[in-house]
Amino acid sequence: MTNLVALNSQTHRALRVAVARVRSEHANVNVVSVIPREFPRLLAQYPIFFAKSAESGRFEPVALLGFAGGENLYLAQDGWDAAYVPLQIQRQPFALIPRRGDAAAAAQSSLDLALDLSSPHVQTQEGEALFKDDGQPTPFLQDISSIMQALVTGSSEAYAFTGRLAELNLLEPVRIDIEFVDTSETKFQGLYWIAAAALKALPAETLKELRDIGYLEWMYFQMASLAHVAGLVARKNRRLAGVTPRHSAGARDAAPR
Repeated sequence: MTNLVALNSQTHRALRVAVARVRSEHANVNVVSVIPREFPRLLAQYPIFFAKSAESGRFEPVALLGFAGGENLYLAQDGWDAAYVPLQIQRQPFALIPRRGDAAAAAQSSLDLALDLSSPHVQTQEGEALFKDDGQPTPFLQDISSIMQALVTGSSEAYAFTGRLAELNLLEPVRIDIEFVDTSETKFQGLYWIAAAALKALPAETLKELRDIGYLEWMYFQMASLAHVAGLVARKNRRLAGVTPRHSAGARDAAPR
C-alpha cells in the first residue's frame, strides 16, 4: 500500500531515492500514459496509441510497451532498453496530492509534491538526495518538480486534444493479428489510432484549425510512431528466442519543454 506524504525539507532532509530500481519496480505495465509534448521523443522508439477510459469515456495517449498485461519489452535486466523513459515512469515514486490548508487553497486545487514512503527504494544511504544541507531542493528534486508540472499541464492538453479528435470522429479501434516466432498469436486490440480515411476527408478549414493549434503535428507524430509496432514484435520475438535484452545507453531523461 502506498504511503504518500507531502515533502518537507525539515522532515525529509536525509531521504534519498534509488532511481534505477524504482523505475524497474513501476515498469511492469504494457501501456503507459503519455502527454503530447513527449511525442517528439517517444517517436524515436515507441508506438503511440490512444486508450479509452471505461468510466469517463475520455481518451488519452499511451505508449505501447508490450502485448500482454504487465509485459514491458523495453525493460532489460539492468535498466531501460530505450534512450527515453516516459515521464509517468520517470516521476516514480513521486506524486501530487491535494494541499491541506484553508478553504481558499482547497478551492484552487493546490497540490503538493509527495513521496511514497512505502517504496523500498526510498532510503537514507543510497540514491539521489532530495535536499541540500541548507534545505534547498537538489537538482534531482527540481527535475522531478519540472516533470510533475509538465504532466499536470500535459494532461489538460492531452484531454483537449483527444476530445477534439473524438468530436471529429478521428479515432478508430485498432485490430491487428500478430504471429510470433514461436507460432503463438495475439489479436492486438483495445486501443485506438488516428482514422486515416476520416482525416483525409476533413474539409480544408478543419485541417487548418487543427494545424494552427498544433494538433495536426501531434496526429502525424502518432501515425508515424506506428512503424515501431514491428520493432516491438521483434523485441517480443527476441525474448521468445531466449535473447536477453541489455540496457542501451541514451540521452539524459528530461521533462519536455
